[in-house]
Amino acid sequence: MSNNRILNIVNLLLKSDNYITIDTISKELEVSNKTIRNDLKLAEEWLKENDLKLIKKTGVGVTIEGERSSKLHTLNLIKSKNKKLIDFSPEARKLYLAMRLITSTENCRVYELANELYVSRATIHKDLLSLSPILDKHKIKLNRKNNNGISITGKERNLRNLLIELMLNDNGYETFINIIKNDAYQCDGSFVFSGIDYIDDEYKEFINLILHSGNKYINSLLFQPLVMVLLHLFVAFIRAKDHHNVNLSEEFMNELKYEPFYNEAKELTDLLSNKYNITFSELDIRYLQVYFISLQNNRTLNPENEKEAKTLTNEIISSLKDEFHLPFDKDETFKNSLYTHFYSAITRFRHGIKIDNPLMTEIKTLYKNTFNIMKKTSHIIEQRYNCQVSDDEIGYLALHLACSLESMKKPLKTVVVCHGGIGASNLLVRKLSTQIPEIQIVSQETFLSIHEADLNEIELIISTIDFNFTKDIPVLIINNLLFDYDITRIKDIIKSYYKKKNDPLNNIQDTVKK
Repeated sequence: MSNNRILNIVNLLLKSDNYITIDTISKELEVSNKTIRNDLKLAEEWLKENDLKLIKKTGVGVTIEGERSSKLHTLNLIKSKNKKLIDFSPEARKLYLAMRLITSTENCRVYELANELYVSRATIHKDLLSLSPILDKHKIKLNRKNNNGISITGKERNLRNLLIELMLNDNGYETFINIIKNDAYQCDGSFVFSGIDYIDDEYKEFINLILHSGNKYINSLLFQPLVMVLLHLFVAFIRAKDHHNVNLSEEFMNELKYEPFYNEAKELTDLLSNKYNITFSELDIRYLQVYFISLQNNRTLNPENEKEAKTLTNEIISSLKDEFHLPFDKDETFKNSLYTHFYSAITRFRHGIKIDNPLMTEIKTLYKNTFNIMKKTSHIIEQRYNCQVSDDEIGYLALHLACSLESMKKPLKTVVVCHGGIGASNLLVRKLSTQIPEIQIVSQETFLSIHEADLNEIELIISTIDFNFTKDIPVLIINNLLFDYDITRIKDIIKSYYKKKNDPLNNIQDTVKK
């Protein structure tokens, strides 16, 4: 960051007794409004140290309040300050640049972007190259012209989908959620999303307007869908404000006339239109209607979607059954949960609508194999709807699969060898059966009979006496009366055997071996 620019901003403010607009300062210093806003945030901490206050009034401008002596002292202090840098990681810069390119009303200049991110122009050029994969995925083109700056072009709904994805990955997403959760959230005039030129006060005003609108659809949502609807509404708002409208086919528009939630979507756009003096096109309202439909789970609304959801559910279950040789088709709970998910997800698949999954970290950690199974199976969806299924969507499907696999888990077939008499033996078996559900006791043997017993399907032997045993079956030695530490030890030892037996990937390996 340039201290000279900070000094120039402060000089401008000190020379005037009145408020100066951000636009006036940016034109004077030939940098963007965004750069000035960032610099003011950094200058504010220095001003506070010297009993000065930066006053900002929306629609009026900024000024500095304080004693004249303090103002002069601050100028000298700023001159002596070392260069202060804001830390933008390469990933954060990529998010910032993509957001700026989408939301900018005019072409961006490399030198402006370099100033805003406090890096060299060469770094900006390198960062722009790194944007190619994400832009290509959304079918968006990066345009670079030496004399006209940088811009991006693509279908409006693709640009909106990308902007939503960027916001979900930006650190500002947590702030956005906090503003929703906390009605008394304390704003400080900072930017919520790094590359979008709106401050927290503006987000709070927007969010409160929607939350207190009394809209029936909004009031019916659970928290996570509510967050996503608010994000989509905000994106629709800033795009409509800059006169960017989505495009839907006439055929699809006619279909939507018979779908629900149009009135709810129009009620919200009318509210925003009156508050912010902007206009939403009929296409924008219908596009919001599509998103509202994509989050609902009412099975009675669209017979065509109902039929489609059943077909897709059967295809997924059939694929899983063929590959893992497990009776997924017999699990009615799994069938119903997939069907319910697909009923609303079909709209998302058809229109490339993103969904956020706040449990992704936990899912990829705790259910890594299950997630990978569903990711592999998602090719059925992608081929059917010519779309790319997001990891967040797959994460939800993985949870449904994990629930089914949990219900199908089979205990380890176990033989108990006890030498303490009938009473002690029966008590031991009862304790093992009730306290360790991971095992299924199929027989009781003695020190002698164990060597003659049929152990072909046995996966574990638990014995109260040590003996020589040559077969490749784990043997656990315990006390006759089964103390608490024995139970803990057994659970700990058999954990890996139980997990391996019930890992669906082992079914594939076993089939290959056969």
